Amino acid sequence: MTISAKELEEKLKREKTVEVKGMAFTIRKVSLLLLLEDQSQLWEWARAGQAVVTEHITEILQSPTLPAMRRVILAGAVEPRIVEAGSAPDAVSIDLILSHYDLAAGLFCEIVNLSLGG
Repeated sequence: MTISAKELEEKLKREKTVEVKGMAFTIRKVSLLLLLEDQSQLWEWARAGQAVVTEHITEILQSPTLPAMRRVILAGAVEPRIVEAGSAPDAVSIDLILSHYDLAAGLFCEIVNLSLGG
């Protein structure tokens, strides 16, 4: 049986509401390539085997860089809307989120966990 485009989109969209620091956020699944500064690294690791990929991704997740956190949060936060720069009446600056480490780390972890979940 063939899946329709709408069914596929809904299946891949994968959003959920999570609570971080007492606040509700709607997040979505993101590409884990956002964790890497140089995305070609992943292909090098993949050629070395699944164990190598798992080891490197685990290391990155244990000590994420600020740029990686920025990319993941910007791509994965749906509501409230988080923006790179400037101000908008219905959005929050990523720099403001990142200035509150507990909030940023919690949101980052929720997005990564959703993304790893399939």
